[in-house]
Amino acid sequence: MEVKRFAATLAVVFALTAVLVNVPDRAAAQDTIRFGWVADISGVGATFYKSQKAAIDMFVEETNAAGGIQGKKLEVVIRDAQLKPDVGANAARELILSEKCEFLIGPTSSAVALATTKVAKEFKKVIYFHTSNTEKLTTTDFQPYMFQVVPNTGIEARGCALFLSQKPYKRYGYIGFDYAYGHDQWDSFKEQLVKLNPKAEILKVVWAKVAETNFSPYVPTLMAGNPEIVFSSLWGGGLSSFIKQAKPYGLFKNTSLTSLFDLDMLRATGLDMPEGMLGYARAAFYAIDTPQMKEFNKKYYDKFKEWPSDWAIMAYDGMIVLSEAMKKTNSTKSEDVVKVLGGLKFKSLRGDRYIRELDHMANVGIYVGTTTKDPNYKDFLIMKDVVEVPAEKVWMSEDEIKKLRAGEGSAK
Repeated sequence: MEVKRFAATLAVVFALTAVLVNVPDRAAAQDTIRFGWVADISGVGATFYKSQKAAIDMFVEETNAAGGIQGKKLEVVIRDAQLKPDVGANAARELILSEKCEFLIGPTSSAVALATTKVAKEFKKVIYFHTSNTEKLTTTDFQPYMFQVVPNTGIEARGCALFLSQKPYKRYGYIGFDYAYGHDQWDSFKEQLVKLNPKAEILKVVWAKVAETNFSPYVPTLMAGNPEIVFSSLWGGGLSSFIKQAKPYGLFKNTSLTSLFDLDMLRATGLDMPEGMLGYARAAFYAIDTPQMKEFNKKYYDKFKEWPSDWAIMAYDGMIVLSEAMKKTNSTKSEDVVKVLGGLKFKSLRGDRYIRELDHMANVGIYVGTTTKDPNYKDFLIMKDVVEVPAEKVWMSEDEIKKLRAGEGSAK
């Protein structure tokens, strides 16, 4: 009898001890807003991740130093999706279920983004996309718990087509990686260009293998038609390699290359980048003249001793949206934040912006200009005469989006 009574008492003690041990953890959890980041850290995603993380870390440090949001500190939990959709989806579930993250930060890869947005919908957790930009996220694969602060593939391609259609160019070539991103962007560009400039002639379309590093065999094919413009969906290291390999052939003597000239690519290409190329950026730190951007540039450079990439700027803007939504709802829960995403206005690094209600696409356009040397940046070229092509001029109309969702068209 005494043994049984002792055992029962011991069980109660253990139970009480377990409760008391867990109290600090629960209290800490209640005082923290956890963000689960499904990042693409491995392989080609590493460069993107470095600057994304720097900006997100800076936002978290600044916000926490100022007292957090509604008195709660911000914390980011990171998992590597490895550019693989299944890995990314599993990581998103773990971040929600095991790490108790209330919000998700999206990946670099669009394929991973399409997988993680489904998980966010399933668990009703808000996720934002800052680099992955397939238009499908806001059209056929849209779900209300997402928003996008990076110009999508359609905005980019149609924005370039609009810009070039206002120039006296008629002969076009194209090169891109042979996968969904390349085909989606090329289809949108071609459709818009032909509509705006019926005299435009598509001379050569070249598809390179994904992750191709030797572009020499493709250059003579592109040059054969003597194009005035080569539009390209190559990006990052692939684009940098193409430029360096095509330059000795003389491709750029009579032809301008139009592609994504983000800061990381410009730095990687260095002084091998030809002057006079008509390109675009998603968020060019040197060309956006807002008080917010100027302050951000200074803080970022002082902290990291380098200039912020497009990826850093857009990742930071996504955190601004979430913080503004939490303040507006006086809540730190996804279930409340989602109610104000559509139509939300916010002061981004790129100026005053809003999120369209129908598709949760921020009205962020592209920045087009011409490559040039600048004494302020001795190791790489930037773009001059930069102008913004506003999203409203080139994004899909609401009627077009509704038709796509109804199965009456195909997503570009």
